[in-house]
Amino acid sequence: MGFEKIVKIAHARGACKRQDALAKIKAEKEKSVQAMEIYLQVVTSIPGVDSHGANVLNQTIGSIEAIAKSSKEYLQETTDLSPTTAETITRFFRDPKFYLAPKIG
Repeated sequence: MGFEKIVKIAHARGACKRQDALAKIKAEKEKSVQAMEIYLQVVTSIPGVDSHGANVLNQTIGSIEAIAKSSKEYLQETTDLSPTTAETITRFFRDPKFYLAPKIG
């Protein structure tokens, strides 16, 4: 009887630990999805960058900070973005007159 009880307790503790691990994985996945949504919102706020462009930038360059530091030439070499979009991205991060100007339309 004692051995069976020990086995049941061990099984119950293992199931609880597994549920804790699954809960942690689920929470991390939710955080990751939220972070990606925020990333897409920020990058698509750049004029001329759509969701495809934002995904391309995420896969090839990565962080918003890395995008901000990238040159027009580097953006064109590493992504399939048009020269106009690459120019807009570099101007957006470097020219205060560009990103502080009122957006009409």
